Amino acid sequence: MTTGTISRPGPRATGARPGPRGPLWLAWRRRRAALLAGGVLVLALAGYLVHQRTGMAAFVADHHLAGCRLWQDCGGRRVGSESDRPTALAQAYSHLGTYRTPLLTTGRLMLALPAVIGAFVGAPLVARELESGTATLVWSQSIGRRRWLLATLAVPAAATVAATTLLAALFTWWWWPDRALFDGVAWGTAVPFDAAGPAPVALSLLSLLLGTACGLLLRRTLPAMACALALTAGALYGLQWLRPRLLSPLTATANVGTYPETPADAWRLDSGYLTRSGGRIAQTGCDPIADPASRMRCFDRHHLVAQYADYHPLDHFWPLQWIQAGICLAAAAALAAFCLWWIGRRRG
Repeated sequence: MTTGTISRPGPRATGARPGPRGPLWLAWRRRRAALLAGGVLVLALAGYLVHQRTGMAAFVADHHLAGCRLWQDCGGRRVGSESDRPTALAQAYSHLGTYRTPLLTTGRLMLALPAVIGAFVGAPLVARELESGTATLVWSQSIGRRRWLLATLAVPAAATVAATTLLAALFTWWWWPDRALFDGVAWGTAVPFDAAGPAPVALSLLSLLLGTACGLLLRRTLPAMACALALTAGALYGLQWLRPRLLSPLTATANVGTYPETPADAWRLDSGYLTRSGGRIAQTGCDPIADPASRMRCFDRHHLVAQYADYHPLDHFWPLQWIQAGICLAAAAALAAFCLWWIGRRRG
């Protein structure tokens, strides 16, 4: 009788390859449809920005408008004057209005992007999981609360940074090289400042964390969305109020009755009169359209010695951008730490 060795059957080959697992993979699987749809919209807007920028750049190059300003000499050629008939150069300059309106409209659309991210991405991110009980089920699978929250935040945070960086870079590429052509668009106002550079990227990330914090605290989706929308709007208005104060503005002075000269590309903040004691009186303190005799009596009555104008030069644009972005990123980091602390201490 022969004896043979009995071999144990090996693992059955099924042809299936092991796939990724873990909370990060789960977060991607649950939100991939929304992320892909958002990606398509972002790419569509990016294509529009590229189309507008290339069209405007070609028009400016063809008509030699680079660096021109309305009612000023442009490379030895007169753009136009109020008394002259429109020249070809003036007509070409006025045609730039067809690019000015899309620029401002796109900037306002991007201004709403942080609010959309906070209300429709950040707020439901945690609130919906808590409201439906899905989070409790995941926590019972040996996944810690903090690890779950980090994985839940990682995918939309990365998508937010990537999308807003792309759009902000393209908007800056559109506006910055030919910013002098858009008269009446002060660079420190909401558009273009909050649509260009690193500022919209940091604000969008802050809005995402604001929505997450609202969802974590309220545990209901709709109230969290309203909370995120209100807080993002408050943050946007607060930053606009704070922005002129982030750096000390420069002051130009001139004799009474003469408006101080400031650089053409400056962001003008305030103007008025200076008294002998160094005090300031608003521009409306002496009616600028009154007759000269009345104005002189007003100057003497208030002991005015000069006129002033506060402004930020163009050199302050990028420092203000990075300071504002740093404030938003610091606030976002603080909110992320708060969310991790809060979810770790909750029970049930």
